[in-house]
Amino acid sequence: MPPPAQSSTGATRPTSSTRARHPRTPEALTPAEPRLPGIAVVIPCHNYAEFIGAAITSVLDQTRPYSQVIVVDDGSTDDSLDVIRRYADHLEIVAQENTGLLGACLAGLARVQAEYVHFLDADDTADPHLVEKCAPLLASTPVKLQFQLAAIDEEGEPNGSVFPSFADGYDRAAMQEDNRVIGFYQCPPTSGNVFHTATLRGLGLEAENPRLPLDGAGCAVMPYLGEIVSVSEPLGGYRVHGSSMSNTQLAPSPEQCTREIADFEANWEVAARLMGQSEPPYGEAMPLFLLERHQLRRALSGGSPDVVGLARYLGRLRQSNLPTWQQAAQGLWMTTLITPSTRARTRLVHLRRSGAARPQWMRRLVRLVRR
Repeated sequence: MPPPAQSSTGATRPTSSTRARHPRTPEALTPAEPRLPGIAVVIPCHNYAEFIGAAITSVLDQTRPYSQVIVVDDGSTDDSLDVIRRYADHLEIVAQENTGLLGACLAGLARVQAEYVHFLDADDTADPHLVEKCAPLLASTPVKLQFQLAAIDEEGEPNGSVFPSFADGYDRAAMQEDNRVIGFYQCPPTSGNVFHTATLRGLGLEAENPRLPLDGAGCAVMPYLGEIVSVSEPLGGYRVHGSSMSNTQLAPSPEQCTREIADFEANWEVAARLMGQSEPPYGEAMPLFLLERHQLRRALSGGSPDVVGLARYLGRLRQSNLPTWQQAAQGLWMTTLITPSTRARTRLVHLRRSGAARPQWMRRLVRLVRR
């Protein structure tokens, strides 16, 4: 759990005689500026020589600097470590044998001395104002701060996609309810999260599979541990490219849907264990995520439309805390999957899963609606 709020300045209170000899001036009445929590950044890297330089440059080029910059080379076999060492005077380097993403994040976490830690994937970037805008929002000591990310291409150019969308007043109660109804709350990938260091260390993640993602169980449990601040502004770039995990969204398949279902269930098995629970928050009910993946797999496999599954999906969707526009868009999209054309259903799945697959007019419409 987060520590109690810091005490005030701690200055010695003047005695009555002192006050008589030295009357207080207007300047003396001005309260001291509250101390802002420090934010460290950890960049885990494995074979991202092409992008790691841009990631490091983005965290060094901040209007308010990070407290620490730590880069973990997780057994790269390309030139990543050579690129990292070019910045050796400005950061801490951890070079280790390959352990996996979670293992690399934990290796960096072990060195963090700041109250908060931001994990930035090696192929992503930080907005120059990230620390400046996040630090004041951490004064209330939330367990996590999360912000939107803007999707960028291999050259770092935005493709028009900004995610996720946070409903107004999206608090931990709403997040817990979304875990139950959807199977996850509105949470960005790893690069969009700033964690309370002590809270993250207290989870016991070091006992889990080091090849798990940090933004799986580690994020899922946060609404049960304390408050989360959500920032509806993109403060980082999420790179979509040929070798990234996000590239799997460019060509969805029945096999991929099956893997996603298995990964989802494994993630909640870990999350439940971290919280000391015997089952995930959705219990035996099928959350929205699984209802959607079963529908996608059916559509991509050429199966007949599942009207009953559609009705269950729409019912669950109405129970979620997704923004109204997003509920309407997802409900409309899912309803179109009852079309008898297998080719049309496949195309609809691609439009849903990949921002890159959407025509420009659709991207502009999504941006307009989100405003």
